[in-house]
Amino acid sequence: MKTFVVLFSLLALTNAVSREFVENFMNKLQEVGEKCAEETNATDDDVAALIAHTMPESHNGKCMILCFNVAFHLQKPDGTPDKEGSIASLEPLKADDPEMHAKVLKIFMTCGQKTAVDADPCMTAAHLAECATLEGKAAGLSADMFEV
Repeated sequence: MKTFVVLFSLLALTNAVSREFVENFMNKLQEVGEKCAEETNATDDDVAALIAHTMPESHNGKCMILCFNVAFHLQKPDGTPDKEGSIASLEPLKADDPEMHAKVLKIFMTCGQKTAVDADPCMTAAHLAECATLEGKAAGLSADMFEV
């Protein structure tokens, strides 16, 4: 979740995004989160860390980030960034808030270029999440956006 609560812990955005967009995103995030927690055998502690916008300590928790990234087309299963998928996945945000879309797209592209692909795709996902969090803060984005 960190990637999306990475990613959009990432989208740690401002309140410029509509409430409807946030609600739809959070519903999708919950649906994917349940699937990813089961697929990766993430623990309650892993899930709690992601919800708290902190990096899970376990490898399974980091793999949950990869699962989110793959589900949202930010990464391919081998861990490499999915540039085309990332761009396409941000289209709904572009329609809702073009300015926010530009900021988030810049974060995705920056982190995709800055983050080395690790032999372990779960570690790549964790590094992408860390980058996105730092770049999001630098861009003035906050997690408040996801408060419904």
